[in-house]
Amino acid sequence: MRTLSPSAEKICVIAVEHFANSGYDACSLNDIAVAAGMRKPSLYAHFSSKDDLFQAVFERAVEAERLYVEDCFAHPHSDVPGGLYCQRLGERYLGSAHLRFLLRTAFFPPAELRAWISAGFEGYLARLAALFVARMKAYRPTFEDGQAGLYRDAYMGIVDSLAVELIYAGPEAYSRRLAALWKVFEDSLALCAPEK
Repeated sequence: MRTLSPSAEKICVIAVEHFANSGYDACSLNDIAVAAGMRKPSLYAHFSSKDDLFQAVFERAVEAERLYVEDCFAHPHSDVPGGLYCQRLGERYLGSAHLRFLLRTAFFPPAELRAWISAGFEGYLARLAALFVARMKAYRPTFEDGQAGLYRDAYMGIVDSLAVELIYAGPEAYSRRLAALWKVFEDSLALCAPEK
C-alpha cells in the first residue's frame, strides 16, 4: 500500500464513503473534492485520475478489512472457528464503509480495473481462509489436510453467501441465512470428529 500525504489520506476517507454508496460509475470526483473542502483541480494534485483515487481507496479498504479479520480470529467468539467473523459481518457491513466498498467493488468492479480488483480481493479471501484453517487445525487437531480444506471451502461458501445477502437482500435476510448455515456447519463439525 502506497504512502499518502495527510491531505490525500483525508480524500481517501471521504472517497470510500462515496464509492461505497454510489459505486465507481456514479461517483463524482467533484463531489469528493467539495466534501474534502477543495476544488476538483486540487484533488488532481494528489491523484492523477479517478482510477488512481479508486485504487488508493481499494488498497486501504482491503488493509482495514484484513486487520479486522485478523482481530476476529485472534479472539474466538465460540467453540467453532470463524464464528465471530460471521456473527459480526452484518454489523460490520452496516458500520464500515471499507467493507461496503470492498464487497460492492468485488461484486461490481469497474471493467478497466477488474483484474487488479480481483487479485486484491482474492488475496483478502486467501488470508481469511488461511486464518480459518489455522483455527480449525487448533480446534480439531485430528483433522487431516483434506478435512480442513473441505471445511475451509464450506466456510468460505458461508462467508460468500452472507455477503450476497447483505448486498442484495439486507440485514434480516442475512440473519436468517446466518442462523441456518451456521447451525448446519456446527452440526456437521460435531458429527465429523471428536472434540479435542
